Formats: sequence, C-alpha cells, structure tokens
Amino acid sequence: MPGDEAVLSVSIKGNFSQDQITWYKFYSSQGPDYNSYRRRLSPPADPIPEIGLVKHSLTLKLYYLNEDDFYPNKFWVEMKPNKLPERMINIEPYGLTGFEKLNPSPLRYFFVLERMPLGVGEFLEGDTVVIELTHEFNTTLSSFVQWIKEPDDLTLCGNRSTIIANDTVGIQIKGINNRNFGYIRAVIYDFTPLIPGRIMIAQRLFLLKKDISKVCNGERSERNCHCNPGFVGNGIHCIDIDECVQGMPLKCLPETTCINTYGSYICKCPYGFEGDGLYSCIDIDECARKIDNCNKNATCVNTLGSYVCMCKSGFIGDGTKCTARSMWTPWSPWSICSGTCGFEQQMRIRMCTHPESGMRCKGPSTDLKPCPVTSPCPVNGQWSDWSPWSLCSHTCSGVKKRVRICNNPVPSNEGQPCSGEKDQVIPCYSDKCPVDGMWSPWASWTPCPQSCGLGTVKRSRRCNNPAPENGGKKCVGFGYEEGSCGFLKEYCKYLSQSWQEKSSIETL
Repeated sequence: MPGDEAVLSVSIKGNFSQDQITWYKFYSSQGPDYNSYRRRLSPPADPIPEIGLVKHSLTLKLYYLNEDDFYPNKFWVEMKPNKLPERMINIEPYGLTGFEKLNPSPLRYFFVLERMPLGVGEFLEGDTVVIELTHEFNTTLSSFVQWIKEPDDLTLCGNRSTIIANDTVGIQIKGINNRNFGYIRAVIYDFTPLIPGRIMIAQRLFLLKKDISKVCNGERSERNCHCNPGFVGNGIHCIDIDECVQGMPLKCLPETTCINTYGSYICKCPYGFEGDGLYSCIDIDECARKIDNCNKNATCVNTLGSYVCMCKSGFIGDGTKCTARSMWTPWSPWSICSGTCGFEQQMRIRMCTHPESGMRCKGPSTDLKPCPVTSPCPVNGQWSDWSPWSLCSHTCSGVKKRVRICNNPVPSNEGQPCSGEKDQVIPCYSDKCPVDGMWSPWASWTPCPQSCGLGTVKRSRRCNNPAPENGGKKCVGFGYEEGSCGFLKEYCKYLSQSWQEKSSIETL
C-alpha cells in the first residue's frame, strides 16, 4: 500500500562497476507523441527521497510506495560493459516498441508493481454494473481517466487490453455479458512537476466476477431463478454443495482424493499418476519425462506411481547422490632398465582412486620384475679389516706384525685387485728393557789460546744419545780430547799480522 516503509529492494549480481549501471523509472503518459517518459535514477540524477541506490548502485531500494509506482509504470536497470556517457537530462521522452517488449535486451531488466484487484461483486449475464472511481481516488479538474478491459492472463506487454471508456470517473455496463467479466483497470493521468505532459499518477484494478451459482429468467425471484448443478437453495440464495461429503453419481476412483470446488469437485489422482480421477489415473513415467531427481551417474527406473534411482556400475549411493567407487588406475609402464651389466629390477605402480568413497582397493600398489639377464659386472677387490698386532718376537726387542686379506669382496669378473700393502711390521718397544748408552756428537774445539807459538785446544761429548737405562751398557771410549794448535815461534816472523790474528782464533 502507498506509504509503507521499506517495502521493496531489488538487487543485481555481476562484475559491474557503479559507472556501468543505470536505473530508470518509467512513467506511462497519455498522448499521441510519446507513450512514456523515463527518469534516470542513477547519478548524476537528483536524488528522490522515496528511492535510494545502495551497495554501489547494485541495489534499488523503495522506502515508500507512491501511487505512480504501480503498473503500468515500471522500473528497469541497464548494465553495460563500458562506462555510460555523462548525460545532464534526467527526464526524457521514451518509447517502447513492440519488438523491444517481445525481445528485451539481456542487459535490461524490467520489474513492475501490481495492486491487488478490488472485487466489485458477482453478477449474472444481463445485469447492470456501475463502477465509480470517486470512491477510490479523488480526481482533479486536470485529470484524465482511461478505462481498460484487461485480459485474464495479465502480462507486462498488455497488448491485448481494450479501451472501453475515456475521461470518465465512472463507467456503467448495461446488460453485462461473458466478455465483460474479469479485470477492468482505471488509469488516472495528470500533471506532475518536472514532466511536460500528463502521466499516469494512479491506477485501480477492479474484478467483476460472474455468479455461477444460479440462472435467472427475468427478475431475480424464487419463481424465475433456480440454482445451477453443484449448488442448493431457493434460487435467490444458492450455496455450494460439498460433493466430496455427499457423493455424486460420478464418483472418484477409490485411490483418488476428492477436492471440493465452488460449484463442483475435482478427483485428484495419487502422487505419481495423472488423469481425471473419475475414469482413469495413469502412471507418470518420470524417467521418460526427465522429471526425476536421479544423479547423473545413476539410472532412473520407473515404478508404479514413482521411480527408483540406481547408481551405475562403478558408483555407490542412494541414486540421488552417487560417489565413484575406489578402484585401481591402470598400471603405469615398467621402469627402464638402465644398467649394462649385473642384476636390476623393473617397477610399475598404480593408484587407488576416489578416496572420498571411504573404500580401499585390494591388492598391491607396486609390482617388481627382474630385468633381462645380462653379464655380471666386474667386481673390484677390497681389503678386509686389519688383523690384531702379533706378539713381539723377543722380550725387549724384535718386531710385531699385522695383516689384511683382499676378500671384501674378492676381485671377480676381471675386476681390479686390491691396491696397497697386505701386511705391516713395526719394532717393539718396552719401558722395562735395558738401553745401552750412545755418545752424542763431539762439541766444537775450544779456540787456540796462542797467536804465535804452540798451544792446547780441547773438545768433549756426552753419553746421552741415549743415556744408559735399566742396566744398559755405558758408552765405550772417552768423553774428552785435547790437541795442539799454533806455530813454532821461529816461524812467527814469516807470518803477516792479519794471519797471526786469524790463526789465534782457529783450531788445529
């Protein structure tokens, strides 16, 4: 109803920016030049208090419903991939051709607001019906009212509507017939600010219902009227008969459900069947009509009144949900034998698919087999570990020995033998064995004390290389020696001064 707060919110979804979205309000006009005007609601249009654009223009929100918001006035939104050009005109004439109505753009979406119809009453053919708009809407001197007979199946296009009166605030239908029953719309046009012409400012939708309960021949009286089948009464007042309670000569089939209607009844077949319910109810083949709810990996099997979904081979589930069974993938190719000699194995693998099913695949995931037989590879010899040292050959002297063998592995197939020594010998040493003393090297001679004449020089050595220990023998010989140096005095006169000085420091 007009004045309700926050009554409508329309949103669009998509990857559009605010500059690519434009909202319009359509005003249906009364005149030969244009059949409408449109007002741009997107920026830079002036804001309207009753209408707001929120969420970056993705949502149009009507805070209050006004009279001119209803059908045949409408709203629409246009989405374009490129930015719309700036336009200063917010209100402009606009016409919708028949082609545009029947072939709307995929980037333009319409929506309309329709009122609930006002019931005028139930009438018989031949009655006189009067509809006065003044009871519903106060018109002005500049108002223009158009009365339209609408089809029973109202559409947005409305191209089957028929104008039955112009510029009257009420209509009178004398001798109403079957064509007059149904919807009659009164559209009020008038002037409004900012729009140069009369546009629709309000509309009312009336419903004229046919009285199917009775038939009268002349004036309404008990003598001239009688109730139609399905009703009971005195002809003036007729009440619907509930056939489902009282029964009728044509009864519903036992498996059907009887539903009472105004003046009659319906026999409804059970779920999964179709027919009139009086004479037949035929099973609906949901599988053939593709109206089943089976999974794409299931097979639909029709049953009497229903259907069954069975998962296909390789899947498990209830038919509406089918999960692939866990199963092995094909074996991978065998691995390549890369060696040129010796013994090698080839391997292949496979994977257990669809672990989400909660099942396990039976069998191994890997497989091995030997490569084709080739010649054995050469094996180079390698030493074993060293043996422990042997005992010394003598108590306080001699040697000890250790050995190793080229058997880790033994060289084979023309492999290289072990390199290096196969045994080691070292002397034995003991702290308790006697050690014979040995002289150290002689020290240097002392300087000659005489520069002219004969003199004596001396030198020494020590028995410490090594010193005798543990009862070992002492060094043989002397640790001290003397010798002569210089010249006879009678030869001194033949020597130069420098030679004398030199000879005084040399040893013989």
